[in-house]
Amino acid sequence: LMSLWAHAAQGKLGFTVDAKFDRKVLDADIKQVVVKSVAPASAAERAGMKAGDVLQQLNGTPLVGSSARKFFATMGKVKPGDKVALVVLRAGKPISLVLVAE
Repeated sequence: LMSLWAHAAQGKLGFTVDAKFDRKVLDADIKQVVVKSVAPASAAERAGMKAGDVLQQLNGTPLVGSSARKFFATMGKVKPGDKVALVVLRAGKPISLVLVAE
């Protein structure tokens, strides 16, 4: 498992994830990304994200099978005020969330 802050240099979203990849290299494909924690009063908390949510889509692109490098590059380009659209799976149901980076 890999833990990371889902944030950009300037645009913070306020959640950490455990990510599973098919190989232990940065260009590996994503198998699963689970929200590990949500910071209080963060963009993620305001959007309704909860620890245990499983990320399914990032800005309309499915995560499972996509490149880890692309995921991190996309997250790294987030600037304050940017909207990040996520679909998470919670208790077996998809939930759409929109986070506004701080």
